[in-house]
Amino acid sequence: MHVSNNSSLESIEKEVVKLGKRNMSEDEAYQYKVILAKIYFYNGKFDQCKEAISSLPELIDEDSHLSPAYTKHLYMSLMVMRGIILEMRNDLVAAHETYDKALVAFKSKLSSQSVIVVPRSLCTGGAVSSNQEELVNWPEEALYRRALLSLSLSETANGIRELASYLHHMDNVTPPAFRAFRRMRANRLYLQAMRHNIRDGAQLSPEVKLDIIHAHRRQIALLKSIYAFPKASETHKAVLDEVDDALMDWKLIHAVSRTEVLRLLEILYEAVYLTYNSPRVLRHLMRALVLFGDYHEARLALGTYSVLVERQMEGVKKAIVAAIAEGIEYKSMTGTDTENLDDILETVIAGAQLYLLHLSDPHECLSLIHFANDLIDDIKYKDPSHTAVPEIPLHIRAQLSLWKGAAHGRLAQKSREPKNRADHHSAALQLLQLAAEQSPRSYDAHYQLALEQTLGARDIAAATQSAKQAVALNPKKLEAWHILALLSTARKDYDKALQICETALRQSEWWSVFSDIQNGTLQRNSAEQGRNHLGLDFQQDSSGDSSLSSSVDLVSSLLRASDVESGIAFFDLAMTKMAIDGKVHGYGKCLNAQSHLFALYGCIYGSVHSYGSDLGDASSALEEYGYGVDSLTLGKLRVGTAGFGAHNTSPSQTSGKKSLARTLARSMFSKRSLHTRYFSHGGENPPLPPLAVPSGDLVPKTASNSLGAQLQHNTNINNKETIADKTSDTDTDREESTSTTQRNSDQVKRQRSMPHLRRTSRDSSIGSHDITPEAYFDTLGRSPRRTSSTDLGVSNSGGGRNNVTTLMSTIGGSSNSSSVYYTQVPTRLGQQRIQAKRALCSLWLAAAASFVILERLDEASNAISEALLAWPESPEALAMRGQLEMVHKEYLPALNEFHAAVSLESSNIRASVGLARVEYLLGRRDVALGLLKNITRAHGWSDPEAWYWLGRLEREIALEQVDADDEEAREKLAQMPTMKRALEYTAYALDLESSQPVRPFSVLRP
Repeated sequence: MHVSNNSSLESIEKEVVKLGKRNMSEDEAYQYKVILAKIYFYNGKFDQCKEAISSLPELIDEDSHLSPAYTKHLYMSLMVMRGIILEMRNDLVAAHETYDKALVAFKSKLSSQSVIVVPRSLCTGGAVSSNQEELVNWPEEALYRRALLSLSLSETANGIRELASYLHHMDNVTPPAFRAFRRMRANRLYLQAMRHNIRDGAQLSPEVKLDIIHAHRRQIALLKSIYAFPKASETHKAVLDEVDDALMDWKLIHAVSRTEVLRLLEILYEAVYLTYNSPRVLRHLMRALVLFGDYHEARLALGTYSVLVERQMEGVKKAIVAAIAEGIEYKSMTGTDTENLDDILETVIAGAQLYLLHLSDPHECLSLIHFANDLIDDIKYKDPSHTAVPEIPLHIRAQLSLWKGAAHGRLAQKSREPKNRADHHSAALQLLQLAAEQSPRSYDAHYQLALEQTLGARDIAAATQSAKQAVALNPKKLEAWHILALLSTARKDYDKALQICETALRQSEWWSVFSDIQNGTLQRNSAEQGRNHLGLDFQQDSSGDSSLSSSVDLVSSLLRASDVESGIAFFDLAMTKMAIDGKVHGYGKCLNAQSHLFALYGCIYGSVHSYGSDLGDASSALEEYGYGVDSLTLGKLRVGTAGFGAHNTSPSQTSGKKSLARTLARSMFSKRSLHTRYFSHGGENPPLPPLAVPSGDLVPKTASNSLGAQLQHNTNINNKETIADKTSDTDTDREESTSTTQRNSDQVKRQRSMPHLRRTSRDSSIGSHDITPEAYFDTLGRSPRRTSSTDLGVSNSGGGRNNVTTLMSTIGGSSNSSSVYYTQVPTRLGQQRIQAKRALCSLWLAAAASFVILERLDEASNAISEALLAWPESPEALAMRGQLEMVHKEYLPALNEFHAAVSLESSNIRASVGLARVEYLLGRRDVALGLLKNITRAHGWSDPEAWYWLGRLEREIALEQVDADDEEAREKLAQMPTMKRALEYTAYALDLESSQPVRPFSVLRP
């Protein structure tokens, strides 16, 4: 408060002291002593200040002839000066009582709508110069000091309440920059006190979570009002500290709901701007984006972080060498924003999980881990004795080995070359075993090891042991249980597999939902509270945004479950249990129980489709709900109408829906080409150009991605006069019509010509009918028995199968289906929607397989049609429909279906083997033999059907080389290389078949 070397104050003091010799009224004397005390106070003469006000009363004089507002102002300045003098004497209790008494008396003289703190700039209607504002705003000083004294006196509850009162008053009625540093300090103390209370066991209510979240938003808003875009030498450490505190508090209060994570993201995006891509902020941003489920944006943040850290580490390596030579701490030679080695490695581990588990990119995962390992080696070379840098902790090295091994395992599964597959598998086993040894309590290490032993080597005994260890470490995770169940079915121990499924399903919180479904007690109750698939607390969301949950229809039993991720694992295991039940108890009983799985599907995936298409995208979600610090009123911290798009100082203003991290990554650091908004970033498929069709024609309602439909539309356009040509008299209109037609033509050219997108030929006379039933490997060779489709409740008028096939030749007419030719950017919500389609399709295909075994082929055809309606681009459904065509000996349509399935997924074994079988049945044995050799060399190396048919074809070739009437040649047949291969292939197929599970191991999730 002391104004040093202020000659004007000295002269003013002399003049005011002279005035004291005059005769004054009581009011004038009161006013004179307070003003003189202020002069002493500002001049640092606190003894004289105390003496001047010692005789003044501590009450507001209601009978004063002075202005009421001025009287209250004098009273507050008097009491605050007394309190400060008491603080200087270390009489904190008396000082706190003085401030409290002053505020109570002051508020008692105000109306209910008045405020305590009123800066003079507000009264004058605009900004004023500094000499028009008193150095001390006395009511604000009293509020602030009272709160700090409560904390100093260890009265935490009072301190929290009084700090909240101070911050509330300041936010509501003062300009954003008024006392910004003081408000920032008060807000930081408020957060510290709240944090201390929670750690001491205070109840974590939704109101407390809301207060903490809003306090952090206030802090970043205050920081924005103080700091500008940083210069080259600036780091804005206060911003970095706030980011660290925010992440710590979000973890402390378990703020994981959708809206709570969005609040964290808006803080981090502002911090990215205020620190100009600080690696520390980008590290936190990447983790928050993964938590939210925007994996594309997280990848961009991680890429930017990697580039910046790589640059930083060049300087760190030099600093380490210099620090060792001089015997000093190397961190003293680096900047405050330099990342620690442990933080870098933990971020690399999180990034490896992002690439492998969410983006399915093992190459990038390996590249990231190689970067970490090279960094470790370089620093170890610079500091072999760990003088400057401590040794890397064992658990971090275990995690690096774990995810490197898991990435090699994914590459082994994708590899088409036997040698590459063997090399990757060997590396994966070695690394995963090392990770399990280094971190024996790691569930992920044992689970990934079991997965690799299952998928990569079919080592049932070793995989069983690893899966049991994973289950023992975390019985709540159903993935390891699923491996155990499938391994038991591979050993043909179905009773054991059923026991495992029953035990595992009861471990999940979804068991209560499934039990209610089985018992018929599942009821709809929107009043009951619970959580949706993104962890959002309905009706008690701590962020106060009810708009996110108002559109979601709640189911009472569903709301007791945590999220859809655990529900997906539960559903997969329930499907496996149904398949085992079919083996043990018969497929007729299994069909009766499928209605329970359909109900379970609705509970798990129902809310996935209830959100908008862009809500999985963080930047779109922020814009959708108007989040952004610039749109906030600091006092109420409410969302403004301008929304996130109203950024006035951030570069995100010019990027539209593309958020700040994406913009910076594209412009400066990204090494990857980015898709456009519609084609890549979580949006719906781009709408087709409008078609100008004759007014009298009825366009067939086919799927939007049906090539046949597009060609039909273009034929109508090219052969008939369009509406625009009829009604427009200007060249402009004609040009627009031509442009529309041309754009639509271009759209068709961009789409791939797929056989299953064209109408299927129904010429059943094509192909030989003389082929014996021995040509079929599976049960589809049984004679068809046509029955009604009452079990599925699907109309079968007019021939059933033919009707369905004609309909499904245009992809089931599903107009809202996403085309596989436009790759959407991965988000959790988008991936869950794909999983929802796949799950429903799998459920219908399971029903179709049961109908086939029961020789009810019409019902099987209807079930396959439903599967394709659920997921039009399903290669499994197309392959099964091709197998059904083969039963009816319609080989050309079957060939069409298998080609479509292989085009959609080249690694689909059932479709590839079916394609080879059809080629063989059509007399193209050489083509079939080449296909089977490629299949068994690549992804079908463990498929018994592929090996069986390869052995069969090799045997036929060998028999053709021998004269049937030549006994001597027939005796030498067994010694022929072709026959030896045929016998070897057949024996291997039988061995594989003896260890086949009820469902393929490929259903296991990494």
